[in-house]
Amino acid sequence: MVGKIHVLDELTVEPGRLDEVRRLMTEGYMEGAKARGMTLEQTWLTPPIELFDQPNTLVYLWSVPDAAAWWAMRGAAGRDPSVAGFWAEVDACCVERQRRFLVDDQIGEEE
Repeated sequence: MVGKIHVLDELTVEPGRLDEVRRLMTEGYMEGAKARGMTLEQTWLTPPIELFDQPNTLVYLWSVPDAAAWWAMRGAAGRDPSVAGFWAEVDACCVERQRRFLVDDQIGEEE
């Protein structure tokens, strides 16, 4: 049985555009993500200071409670054209973007 699913977004941001991407996330994504059942667990910046001559990476870790919530989130995002528009705006500020889906690897755990 799959429990909590994590969604890991890694946004490699062009130099000088961190504030723009942070604003886009705050104003254009977070409220909708919450409405789709996503919880923002953590954010990180790597390297840990803003660079102006090379990219930084913003990392967002989200979660949904289970597989049913994941499918509901995916379906809601697919029906909302503003989600694709948001990611197009973010992509214009980024060198690269990756999204990964993660679950606990219960290797070695007894059932």
